[in-house]
Amino acid sequence: MTSPQDGTAADRDVLTRLMAIDKTSGSPCNPALDVVSELLTAAGCDVHRLPGAGEGRDNLIAIAGPASEPGGLTLSGHIDTVPVGEGWSSDPFTLTERDERWYGRGSCDMTGFVAMGTNLLCEAVDLQRPLALVLTSDEELGSIGAGLLVDQAASLPPIPQACVVGEPTSLRVVRLHKGHMKFTITIRGATGHTGTPVSGVNAIEGLRRVLGAIDQERARLTDMRSDESAAFTRVPSPVLAAVRVRSGAAWNVIPDEASVDCGLRVLPDQDAVVLLEEIRAAIDASLADWPLDWSLEVFNDNPPLCTPRGSEIEVACRALVAQEQDIGASYCSDGGHLGRLGMECVLFGPGDIAVAHRPDEFVPVADMRMAREHMKRLISARCGAAP
Repeated sequence: MTSPQDGTAADRDVLTRLMAIDKTSGSPCNPALDVVSELLTAAGCDVHRLPGAGEGRDNLIAIAGPASEPGGLTLSGHIDTVPVGEGWSSDPFTLTERDERWYGRGSCDMTGFVAMGTNLLCEAVDLQRPLALVLTSDEELGSIGAGLLVDQAASLPPIPQACVVGEPTSLRVVRLHKGHMKFTITIRGATGHTGTPVSGVNAIEGLRRVLGAIDQERARLTDMRSDESAAFTRVPSPVLAAVRVRSGAAWNVIPDEASVDCGLRVLPDQDAVVLLEEIRAAIDASLADWPLDWSLEVFNDNPPLCTPRGSEIEVACRALVAQEQDIGASYCSDGGHLGRLGMECVLFGPGDIAVAHRPDEFVPVADMRMAREHMKRLISARCGAAP
C-alpha cells in the first residue's frame, strides 16, 4: 500500500472528482458510481452493478482478492448525499481546503469515506482473503438501496460478513443505532359547505383526536427502557414524532381527508412492528365513534443496528481506538439492512455527524489520515494484506 501521506492525497483526488457530481438522493448517482467502477476495474477488482430504486441509481459491490476465501472485510458507504441547500461559504460541489478541513457536500457524509474505500481496494496487493466495497444509493431516503440488496440476496456475490460502515462517527465505534419507521395516518371525512357544518364530516376533527393519541403514546414511549438503553445517553428511549400534517382545499369547504406523517425510532433490541400495533390500537380507540374510516400506511422501515458486543469486527475496531464505552446512534444507516444479510456491522468513520447535513459540511484532514491508518490495519489483520 502507499504511504499515509500519498494515500491521503489520493483520497483527496477521488473525493474531488466525486464531489463535483450532484448525487442528491432520488436523483441519478450513476455518474459517480461510474468513476468508482472505472478506478476499481482498472485495479483488477471484480465489480458488480446492481439495479437500485430507480433509473440511474445503482448499487455497487466490488471485491479485491480471492472472493471464495472465508473471512475478509467489507467497507460500506452510500454514494448519495442530502440536497445542498443555502448558506455555503464556498462552492459545495468543489472541494475546498481551509483550516485543515475539506469542505463540500458529502465530504463528511460520506463521500470522503467512499473515496478512501475505493483507493484502499485499488491499493491492496497480495490479499489472502477478500476485501469488498459496498456502495448504495438512496441511503438518505431511508436506506432504500441497502433494502434492495436484501431483496436481491440470492443473486449477490459472496461478501465478507465483517463490515465497517464508514458513517461519520468522529472515529468512535458504534455497534448500535435506532431504527426509523415512517408511516402515514389518514382520516376520512365527508365534504360539504362550511356555512352548514352538518353537511359534512370534518376530517380535521378526526385528526385532532389522532394527534392526541399520538401525544399520549409519545409520552408512554419516553418512559420505556430496554437492555440497550444505556448506550443511548441523550435519548435512551424509543421516539415517536408527528412531523407533518395535511388537510383542506379551500376556506369554505369542509375537508374530507386529513393525514399526519409520523416517525417511530425504536431501540435496537425492540420490535417496531409490536410498538406500531400498540400505537394503532391507541388511535383506533381515539376514533371509536368516528363515523367514517381511517388507515395507517407504512412508508419505509429502516431497521435498527444491533451488532453483538464482542463480535470480531467490534472488538477489532475498539482495539484500534482503545474504546471501552458502548455508543449508540439515534440516526440510521445501511447497517440495519446489511445485518439482515447476516453481516456484522459497526459504524466507524471520519468526521462528525453534527456537521453532516448542514451548509459548510466538512471533514477534518486529520480524521481522514487516521481513518486510513485504521482501515489499513484492519485490512492487514483480516485480509492478509501488507501493512
